Amino acid sequence: MTVKKRGADRKNPMWTTIIAVVIFAAIYVCLNFMTHGDFLKGSNIVHLLSNSVKTSFMALVFCFLITMGVMDLSVGAIIILASNLAGELAVNYHMGYVGLVGGAIVISVALIMLNMSLMMLTKIPPWIFGLGMSMVYEAIATVYNQAKIAGPDHQSVSLGESFRGLGSPPYNFIVLGIGLIIAYILYNRTSVGFGIRAVGSNKAIAKLMGISITKTTIFAGLIAGCFAGAAAAVDMSYAGRVTPVAGLSSIATIFTPLAAFLLSQAFEKIFNITIAVIISAFIITSISNVLVLLGVPSEYSSAVYGGCVLICGVLSQRKQEGVVK
Repeated sequence: MTVKKRGADRKNPMWTTIIAVVIFAAIYVCLNFMTHGDFLKGSNIVHLLSNSVKTSFMALVFCFLITMGVMDLSVGAIIILASNLAGELAVNYHMGYVGLVGGAIVISVALIMLNMSLMMLTKIPPWIFGLGMSMVYEAIATVYNQAKIAGPDHQSVSLGESFRGLGSPPYNFIVLGIGLIIAYILYNRTSVGFGIRAVGSNKAIAKLMGISITKTTIFAGLIAGCFAGAAAAVDMSYAGRVTPVAGLSSIATIFTPLAAFLLSQAFEKIFNITIAVIISAFIITSISNVLVLLGVPSEYSSAVYGGCVLICGVLSQRKQEGVVK
């Protein structure tokens, strides 16, 4: 149970938000100076926004799961598997964008719901369960990919030049905007969102309030699955091909979204958390972009990403009076 933050129910004055925006702007100007003006070029900003779309959707997945008290590490593997199967539906089954988007969402929802059901049945801690399921989903995706390569086409699932619009401006921004509106309404304006926050805060009190833990868990998995499916569809449309991985390598794909979610918790008093998730995803993506523009070697970049996760975790907990598991 996470103890309620002191003063978390107090509305922040407008000047706090203004100060935050000014600070962000100043930092971005400094980064632009460090990169000799390349960082704030129009083309680079569009590139940053596009790259942050998938991260934003994945961070929204964690927004609902972690708020519920579920840390599912298999989200990355689920998205990779859903991307490949949805791409198969779009191209080889001639279902187009309906297969790409609908297939990715249905598959992601099914797998996350399976996870949630098995977690409740087995009582295994979510992070341990997620590790095991990551390996299972990675194996399925790898076997499927190898079967495609051994088939008559001798290649893995690829969109080629078809159905790539969803991963490019302005359509990816439109999809993200729709996702943000839905997330905001579900999290803040519905009984489902209230139930998720209540259960994540204190299950015992939530039960006394008449909230069904099982139903709330199922709804959280359903919502998270939809956002995971959106991430899978956008990623496949953007990249054209998503290569399966093994050896728990899929967990690396959740580091950036996880850092974005943790950072959004630090911004929760300034922005609504669903909005803070999108802002945080852009900030974390910006850090990655700056490292590339500065020519920082990949091995050092990985250390920076790890540091970002730790710093964001510290920032997200800095106002907590205590955390009880």
